[in-house]
Amino acid sequence: MANTSEQNSSNEEPQQNTSSTIVNIAQEQPAPTPDANTGEADAQSMNFRPITRSERRNLWMKEYGDQDFALQMWVRLVEQQDLDVEMMFQMQGLLVFGVVVSTARYAQFYIDLNEELHRERDPEVADALRDYYTALIPSPDQPEIGPEGLPVIYRYVHMRDVTIMSSGHKVKVPYWRGQVNQVSAFVIGATSGE
Repeated sequence: MANTSEQNSSNEEPQQNTSSTIVNIAQEQPAPTPDANTGEADAQSMNFRPITRSERRNLWMKEYGDQDFALQMWVRLVEQQDLDVEMMFQMQGLLVFGVVVSTARYAQFYIDLNEELHRERDPEVADALRDYYTALIPSPDQPEIGPEGLPVIYRYVHMRDVTIMSSGHKVKVPYWRGQVNQVSAFVIGATSGE
């Protein structure tokens, strides 16, 4: 019997050594390196996955919950009906007075300006700026529900004939672009008093 228990312990010992050897080998292997042909690391090592529909909905709910629904409505009306609405925004200690306009009008102003400034001397810069400002313009047939199945949130508001006031100082600019979620308060029909 003693001989059998010796055999069992000797049988178990190599198994224990083998498993610890496997663990040690696995720990000593280097991390995957980028593939020389594609320049990308192994997809499994990056732990990348697209967000799920419920995660996308949660992100949207948080972003939409931080929005001023009335301001979202005004921005939507301006974008969809190409309206001009005189407003004042209060944001981060500034008062911003101007006329809210559509993204298309804002972009067209800068496209025209850059054509005038850059077309003759540097056509590549003019083309790049045209592409950039054109990409900002939402599609005229943009649905109210986005591709993820949730209502579209307008992230930026655009103004023309802008006066920015801070601590008694005034700055005038022809056009302005700001983040909707940074507006603390707004007043329709307010002017800078000039």
